Amino acid sequence: MMNLTPVTHGRPKQLQSLMCCAAALLLSACQQTQIVFTPTEPPSLASFEIPYPLDNHLPESGVIIPATDPMFSDEVHTELDLPYQLHRLASVQSTHDISSNSLSSNSLSNRVSLAAVSSQAPFNNPDILQIALQEKARALAISLADPCLETFGIRVSLHSINLSLTCPDDVNHIYGLLVQFWQPNTFIDATTAPVDIDNIRRQLKLNKHLNAFSGAEIDKLWREKLLGPEHPYNKVLNNDELFDSLNLKQLQQIQQQAASQAQWYLSLPNSQAKNAEFNLQASIKQWPMLTTSFPKSSPQADKLETTTPKQTKKIFLIDAPGSVQTQVRLGYRIDYRIDHSINHAIGHTVDSELGDMSETSQLSSQEVALSCRSLSALMGRSFSGRLYYDLREKRGLTYGIYGQCANAPLSSSIKFYGSAAIEHTGAFVVGILDHLALVKTQSASQGEINALKTYLIGEDLLSQDNSIQRENQYLQQIATGLTQVDVQQLNAELQALTPKRLQQLANGAFSGEPLIILRGDIDRIIPDLTSKLPEWQLERVKVD
Repeated sequence: MMNLTPVTHGRPKQLQSLMCCAAALLLSACQQTQIVFTPTEPPSLASFEIPYPLDNHLPESGVIIPATDPMFSDEVHTELDLPYQLHRLASVQSTHDISSNSLSSNSLSNRVSLAAVSSQAPFNNPDILQIALQEKARALAISLADPCLETFGIRVSLHSINLSLTCPDDVNHIYGLLVQFWQPNTFIDATTAPVDIDNIRRQLKLNKHLNAFSGAEIDKLWREKLLGPEHPYNKVLNNDELFDSLNLKQLQQIQQQAASQAQWYLSLPNSQAKNAEFNLQASIKQWPMLTTSFPKSSPQADKLETTTPKQTKKIFLIDAPGSVQTQVRLGYRIDYRIDHSINHAIGHTVDSELGDMSETSQLSSQEVALSCRSLSALMGRSFSGRLYYDLREKRGLTYGIYGQCANAPLSSSIKFYGSAAIEHTGAFVVGILDHLALVKTQSASQGEINALKTYLIGEDLLSQDNSIQRENQYLQQIATGLTQVDVQQLNAELQALTPKRLQQLANGAFSGEPLIILRGDIDRIIPDLTSKLPEWQLERVKVD
């Protein structure tokens, strides 16, 4: 009998040895390969000119006119001392007949919202109050077994707290549910579904850990570096000590202080809706009575900083070891004294269109709103923005980069945010800086201006078709002190926007050095940043 054992075992051993040698060579070669980072390139702009022969075959779109009708109609009852401003959702006018679907939609549900607005000062601990009100809604839903409470909606900002319910019930019943959230003992009284304070503390702590894990901590640092640690917006949020020790009495005090300093706005469906007849006398009797007297304005309002932290050529770095991408936040605060370097950008002679460019002038509230809205959209409106077109579509440095306009009563800013692969970090940051420099020195084409107007006015028109968006936009106007006349004037300025005017706004808003914060694997990105941004100082920071 022939023995085949040496043959069958010998070949696999030889192959295994060869494979090990090959793997070792490959690993050795990889270790010796130098990483090549993405080179920087001059900024590239999209063309908004329609090429021939397409221009002869495309229909004329015409001028898009912004909405002028009020979002809500105010109901005034001089014979009654209402504790709230009563609004009715204005019916959207249309040249077409109302469809049966619209009628059935109006008759199936009623949306009632109760909003607390504090325009002079931010609410204290609104992050705590948001979690507590959500927990209260859960407790009420279990206790009352009312289907309306399943539609509970809450939208909290530093200056507004808006609670809403949307269900087929009578508006008086819905109103009665909403005012329960603001009763003096709503978090304590056993007869009104008390909240689980332990669960609220756990959620607050969990949110803090989730923010650190997800990278949202970069936004906390952004706000601190942009406004300064003593700014009211930084003093009313993220009270870690209170997160740990919060009890029901403290929670009730937070709720009552918010209720005391607020102006109230009650929004009802239009009077044509089913079950929309509202009992004013009964609503006054149900209105919460405050048990503690608090000042109408928050103490922080009187201590508002009048100076902005001076930004220098410094990049703040948050270390995230092992991360495969770098989070980027870059932008400006635009509500402070501006350095008008535009004289050097477009000539020392300033015509009437550009106005007075003295170095001591300040942006008006209209200019802040116009700058914030137009420049954030010009640079970062997703697919059609300058940054997305160049850094994503042309160069592939990111999956997306976007602009955000934060126009708040005590501060306004423009922020551009996105993420890049570790090896693209330096080129990505340089690309953003190059575009910010370009918009100040080179006028946009009329085609790009027209596209910008179409986007912004179209966005405004779309928001008017959604009752919730209309309500949110209306509350934002109240918080920032804008009237309907101001909004119409702002839209008129937008329609009249020219390349020179946009360049003036860019030089005003993007003056000085931007605030730059990166979150990534510091040891891997520092060599690239040092190479591509040698004039910038790098500083490691740790977020608490």
